[in-house]
Amino acid sequence: MLEGKRILITGAARGIGLAVAQAARAAGAQVAMADRDTAELQRAADGALAITMDVGDAASVAAGVALAVAGLGGLDGLVNNAAILDEGHSATASEIRFAEVLSINLTSILRVSQAALPHLQGHGSIVNTSSIMALAGQANGAAYTAAKAGGLGLTRVMAVDFAPMGVRVNAVAPGFIDTRMAIMADGTHEHHTDAFRAIYIGARKIPLARPGTPADCAGAFVFLLSDAAAYITGQCLTVDGGLTATY
Repeated sequence: MLEGKRILITGAARGIGLAVAQAARAAGAQVAMADRDTAELQRAADGALAITMDVGDAASVAAGVALAVAGLGGLDGLVNNAAILDEGHSATASEIRFAEVLSINLTSILRVSQAALPHLQGHGSIVNTSSIMALAGQANGAAYTAAKAGGLGLTRVMAVDFAPMGVRVNAVAPGFIDTRMAIMADGTHEHHTDAFRAIYIGARKIPLARPGTPADCAGAFVFLLSDAAAYITGQCLTVDGGLTATY
């Protein structure tokens, strides 16, 4: 589906970003994997172009995009996946931490997209990693939820703004996915708690009765990056095992 496509993926050293990189390469794409964790990125790259990039820093983004363009010979797709987790209560959330989370999880979408845009015009596709937390509130998710909700709104605005330039912009909203973000602040794996297993699995709050894997998400990104989605822009594809289809 992606034969001949050249794609830059941020936050690609692990989790969903890594799964998307692997799926894109399997679909025929040339891939540049970007992450600020250089050591983990080098282990994960497996022959792909590895670029150290801090999406919270404009100079690092500009340099990273330039390396991707030079290394791949251009760009046809961008996946804005880099993010950090934060557990902050709305009553006590630090403004400094709130700003940091928004910079990495929200402003970076604009930061990287603007740097890549000149190379995507006329043919490109941008896919932003959102979350089901962009669609509903969850306790202790003040900054993370605000960033993901903002990213979903930004996806729609970018889709409108970039359409005359020939660039499509969409989002994928994963549900409960087994990545390091499932590890809570106290070190407990959220999916292994009694409450999660009773509600989401036992009572089938997730109709498919299991948390997802990064590989479960990757196909949605491949589709939206591909020409099969040529008339799709400004949309969010939810990958959550049916969680948001029920109540």
